[in-house]
Amino acid sequence: MYTHPLMSFIDHHCAVFDDEDENKLEYTSIHAEFKRLVETLLSEFLVEVGVPPARFVQVVADSAGGELNDFVLGSILTVDDFVQFKAMMVRRNVQLTEEVLELHRARAD
Repeated sequence: MYTHPLMSFIDHHCAVFDDEDENKLEYTSIHAEFKRLVETLLSEFLVEVGVPPARFVQVVADSAGGELNDFVLGSILTVDDFVQFKAMMVRRNVQLTEEVLELHRARAD
């Protein structure tokens, strides 16, 4: 349900990203847009299930150290990590490129 908008965003923007050491200014604006999307989706989800944001934060804080909590918190925090974001975008760019090349090879045979 929420993966579709995220994957659509990633697929739409990943072609901009390459594995160069130097980061392009455009990466920053795309990352900011991605963070806004994730925040919006998380907020909409909390409204949908009737959980106020403050309550969500309190539940996460109260369950610190649990495996599920570590996963949830880690997932949320990685959204803010530019280095991980760029790595994800580069990986997806490579995957899509490989898929296109494979389709092209299959049609050529």
